[in-house]
Amino acid sequence: MRAARLIVLVYALLCIGALMLIPISASGWFGQGDGLAGIYAILLAMPWSMMLARLAVSSPWIAVPLLVAGMAANGAIILGIARLLSAAKRG
Repeated sequence: MRAARLIVLVYALLCIGALMLIPISASGWFGQGDGLAGIYAILLAMPWSMMLARLAVSSPWIAVPLLVAGMAANGAIILGIARLLSAAKRG
């Protein structure tokens, strides 16, 4: 279970970093201004981010919270699978 928590912690840090890149890129801070920083957040929120493409969500005020929800769902799924595996190992 400890390894699963470490995996979720690393995943959460990657998600936070990817989300921080979006305003950094949009504002041009630190010389970054390529406009493709959202790709990392989209990849970390897979498969939930594919739903955004189906819904044709173009507003960042709607898309970013949905990406965050997808990332949180992925973290919860990882923890749930780890708990099921540890329960199967014990019993």
